[in-house]
Amino acid sequence: YGDTWAQALADGYRKYNPSVKVEVVCNTLVRDEAVTAAQTNETDTDIYFIDGIGVGQYCEAYGSLADLSEVYSSAPKAGDETEETTIAEKIRPEIVSEMQYGGDQADFAGKYYTVPSPSGPCSLILNEDALDNALGKGKWEEPRTTNELFALCDRIKDAEAKVTVAGVSYTVYPFIYGGGAVEYWRYLYYPWIAQYDGAENWVDFLSCKKDGEYSKEAYQTEGKQKAYAQFEKLIKRANGYCDPSSMNNKYTASQKYFFQGRACMYVSGDWLEREMENATEYKANLKMIRTPVTSDLAEKIERDCDVSLGANAEEKDAALSAAVKAADEGGSEAENLSAPAYEAVKNARAVTFTLANSAIGFVPACSVNIDLAIDFFRYMYTDEGVKSVLNASKSYLPVKNAQEITPDEEVSGFRASVNVISGGNTTYIYTSSKDPIRYRAGLDLYMGNEKPEVAMGKKTGAMSASEYLQREMKLLDEKWSDYMYNVG
Repeated sequence: YGDTWAQALADGYRKYNPSVKVEVVCNTLVRDEAVTAAQTNETDTDIYFIDGIGVGQYCEAYGSLADLSEVYSSAPKAGDETEETTIAEKIRPEIVSEMQYGGDQADFAGKYYTVPSPSGPCSLILNEDALDNALGKGKWEEPRTTNELFALCDRIKDAEAKVTVAGVSYTVYPFIYGGGAVEYWRYLYYPWIAQYDGAENWVDFLSCKKDGEYSKEAYQTEGKQKAYAQFEKLIKRANGYCDPSSMNNKYTASQKYFFQGRACMYVSGDWLEREMENATEYKANLKMIRTPVTSDLAEKIERDCDVSLGANAEEKDAALSAAVKAADEGGSEAENLSAPAYEAVKNARAVTFTLANSAIGFVPACSVNIDLAIDFFRYMYTDEGVKSVLNASKSYLPVKNAQEITPDEEVSGFRASVNVISGGNTTYIYTSSKDPIRYRAGLDLYMGNEKPEVAMGKKTGAMSASEYLQREMKLLDEKWSDYMYNVG
C-alpha cells in the first residue's frame, strides 16, 4: 500500500495538534526493528505499523505491548470534533475481535493490543484484455461457481490463444502461478472452506476446536476436504490450467506476465495494481471479483434445507449460480429457493479473504507517549483519517461505513471493483495465530515440510488432495499429544 498513507495521517493529525512532533520513518528495516523492540522492551519509537505480530506470544513472554483498549472504547476524534460511534463499533466486527489477546492468562484477557492499518479483500482477479483475446469480447462471463470457473478454464485452454510480447509469442493460460508467493492460492481455497462449513465456524477451524474443545478432527473439516479437491483440480499440472513455466518465478515476474496478458486470471490482494505501478510498463484492464462459490455447496444446501436444486449436477449448479446472481444484485429472494436456502447462498457469497487482521499498528509498552499514540489512533479512525489513508494508499481501513467515504480522485476500474467488495455485503476471513494452539503450541495451518500448493502442483511426485490430507492427519496424530501438552 506504499508508505505515503502514514505521512498523510501524520500531516492530518498535526493539523489539529501543532505542538505534537510526529516523525514518520519508512524503510525495509522497520519490521526487524519492531520485533526487536517487542522482544527487548526497549525503543524510542511510539507506534509501529507492520504486517503482523504475535500478540499472545509478546504479551505472555515479554509483556512488551501497550494495552490499547482505550482506543476501542473511545470515539474517533479530530481536534474538537468527536464522532458518535466508538472505534470498536466502527471497525468491521470480524476484524475487531482479532485485535484482542486470545489466550487464557487473566492479566491480558479481553484487552486490545493492536489496531488495524489499511488492508482490503484478496480474491480472484481477471485480466479482461486477456479474456477478450482468448475468447472474444462479450463472449465470456464472470464465473459465479467453481463449476463455471473450471468451464471457463477449459474454454481458455481449448482456445489456444497467443499473445505477442516484445516480438515473442506466448500461449495464453487460464491461470499463472504466483511463483514464490504460493500462499496467494489460499485467498481462493480458504473461502471455499468457509463457504461450505460456514463463516461462523471459521475461527473454530483456525483454533482446531469443536464445541469449544481442542479436537484433532476439527483440523480437517468436510469443507476443507471439499476445497482441497477443488484446488487440486485447479493446480494439477496434467489439467493444463496454469502456465507450467511459472511455478518457480519470482512473484513479481508472474504478476508482470499477468499484466502482459499471458494469463487470464490470478489470485492476489487489492494491493496488486499499486504494487505493479512502477514494476512494469505494461497496463491491463483488471477486475477483482468475489470468490466463486464452491459448487459442492449445492448438495449441502439440499441436505441442510431439505430442498431440491435440480435433477442432476448441471441443474444444481445452474440453480446455485442463479441464486448467487440474485445475491449479487441485492435480491430479497431467489427463484425456486426457500428462504433458508437462499440465506445459505448469500452467506457463502459474502465470504472473502483478507489480511486486515495482520496489517496492524502497535505501541511498545515502554513508550512514554502511550496517551498520544491512543489519540493518534482516534484521529486515524475518523472519517477524515480513513479518507486520508484511502487517498494515499488506494485502500480502506476496515470500517463498516466504507461505502460512505469516497476518494478525492477518480479511481481505476480495478480499484472500483475492489471497492464494490470491501464496501458491500462481505464477511472477511483470514489466517490467525490468536489461539494458544497456534502461538504457544506451534500448530501450523499445514502439517509437514511441504505446503499443499507445492505438494499438489509440482511437476513430479505430485500428491492428490486425498493423499495430502491423509498424510496430514497421520502427522497430526503423531504430534497431537505434544500440542496438547504445550498449549497448557
